[in-house]
Amino acid sequence: MSVTEPSTTPAEDSPPAPAPATRTDAAPLGRASLLVAAAATAGWAALVSFVPLLVLVLLGWLLAGGAGAATSALRVAGAAWLLGNGVPIHTPIGPYGLVPLALTAFVAWRLVRAGGNTARALGDRRAALLGAVGVAVGYGLLAALLALLVSGPDVSVSAPRAFVTAGGLALVCAVSGAAHRSGMLRHIAGQLSPAVRAGLRSGGFAAVTLLGLGAFTAGGSLAWHADRAADTFRAYQAGPVGDIGLALLCLLYAPTVSVWAVAYLSGPGFAFGAHTAVGIGGVHLGPVPAIPLLAGLPTDAAPAAGALLLGLPLLVGVATGWLVARRDTGPGLTPLVFATALSGAVAGALFAVAGALSAGSLGGGQLATIGPSWWQLGLAVAGLVGVAAMAAGLTARTIARVRPHRTEDSGAGLGPTATPEAAGSVDPVADAGSSGPRTGPGGSGDGKAEAAQDPAADPAAHHQGPADGPGDEGGAGPAM
Repeated sequence: MSVTEPSTTPAEDSPPAPAPATRTDAAPLGRASLLVAAAATAGWAALVSFVPLLVLVLLGWLLAGGAGAATSALRVAGAAWLLGNGVPIHTPIGPYGLVPLALTAFVAWRLVRAGGNTARALGDRRAALLGAVGVAVGYGLLAALLALLVSGPDVSVSAPRAFVTAGGLALVCAVSGAAHRSGMLRHIAGQLSPAVRAGLRSGGFAAVTLLGLGAFTAGGSLAWHADRAADTFRAYQAGPVGDIGLALLCLLYAPTVSVWAVAYLSGPGFAFGAHTAVGIGGVHLGPVPAIPLLAGLPTDAAPAAGALLLGLPLLVGVATGWLVARRDTGPGLTPLVFATALSGAVAGALFAVAGALSAGSLGGGQLATIGPSWWQLGLAVAGLVGVAAMAAGLTARTIARVRPHRTEDSGAGLGPTATPEAAGSVDPVADAGSSGPRTGPGGSGDGKAEAAQDPAADPAAHHQGPADGPGDEGGAGPAM
């Protein structure tokens, strides 16, 4: 009784599959394609970040009975969007420049996506940076146009300032997104030493942890003064709609207050008005606006036990140093010391930028100066985190005998982790299937028994999907 194997078409008889076209082989992109891609992504980023504000403002205007013209509501939404991009608003009582960092973070995320989408649409690494510049120019022009539309007799916005500020923010974010999408960040990370990669990673970890610690501190202080915040809500007597608006305003400024809390914990403190200071050692406050979020501001100096709050940034530095000690920074202790010092410098630089963004004004006069000093905050965070991380890292290596995991940091330490398939690893099962049946005098076992285990010789496995084409990984190959 003979068994007939299922008929299969050898891979050699089928024409080879055409190779996928790559943009590197294509003709260079024209200026029209680059401008269209940049304009589309910049416009979409502006629209996605502006529409939620517009919906909230129009909803509040409708619930309030439609008091005033609808164009006034549109101007309020436009002014809020420009403020989220860091553009100050000039009012009759003075400039309003205190940035809601929650809105700024959302805008920055959309701009990073815009830069990445532009690079993907262009498909050419050389044109990715030019596309990011195009996104910045288009976004800045949209901000300048909106500044002209918002300006009126009571509120004015400088169009050149809107172009420069919003365009600069778009340039930084779009270049970051384009570099990540095109693979330039992975290439740059592959050229860095393990100590530099460990310092950059750990510095970002320290900054994020400190910001979370500041948010926890600000939230705890607000909860401690919950009765004061409730009295502020009741004083407005704005009804459910007004209370929801106040709550949204507090949420938009929650990251800003979190940066103030980090300045409070790290020592420099912050100001809330001209000739004021809020710190652990003393508090000198003037008039405070009736905003529920500001009910958590301390009114007196911290007690003697409050000095322990300065130890919280040191604990973050200790955790950072321990993490650096677990990474492969290179042979010896010198790279470890450099990595821990770099982590403190990175955290300090990030908080210097955050301190500059969280400072502003709420009009003129007494409230013309609000927020921390950016350079004092940056130096304090860099010193506390860097020193604590260095001490903890050296202690972990020399006394605790912590050994680094050498498999964590590869060539592209800041990019996506390579999978075993991308690294060229061979699957034993797929390798056995692609090698074909082993027969002959030198083979071990019966050739028919090995052929019965071959997936290509099993009719059930043959009917599970289309025949494997040439070049497929793990394919069974032509039937023997």
